[in-house]
Amino acid sequence: MKRLLFPGAFAAALCFSGCSGEKPTTQLSGTVTFKGKPVPAGYINFMPDSTKKVYGEVRMVRIKDGAYATKEGNANGVFPGDAQIMISGFDGKPLDYYPDGKQIFNPWQTSGVVPTGKGTLDFQVPDSAANNLKIMPTADIPGSTGN
Repeated sequence: MKRLLFPGAFAAALCFSGCSGEKPTTQLSGTVTFKGKPVPAGYINFMPDSTKKVYGEVRMVRIKDGAYATKEGNANGVFPGDAQIMISGFDGKPLDYYPDGKQIFNPWQTSGVVPTGKGTLDFQVPDSAANNLKIMPTADIPGSTGN
């Protein structure tokens, strides 16, 4: 019986030591500005850059009064490494079908490196992000055709 127990115990210990499935995340915080002012409301999407062999879940973080933190609410960090980052900004004055208010710039995409551990990343959305602004509702509008 001892012969069968040892290999089984060894296999279980090996699996539990390296099979957690949880990838480490980074806690980020920072500011988001547009035209030199804090973005009143919005979202930042952190997407691991698969073109650079970085994989993980897309994480969305809320912007409030020009600041964000990945540890607020249900957020539990972002994955470190190369990332595609998309920022959406709104004026923060709720309207029907626009809970975060009017869009103040088109979704702006950039890339960057998310540090390991804990860090700060500040973003300055360029003025050009408002060129040819396309206002998109943040909820379905009854009777709209989606055009």
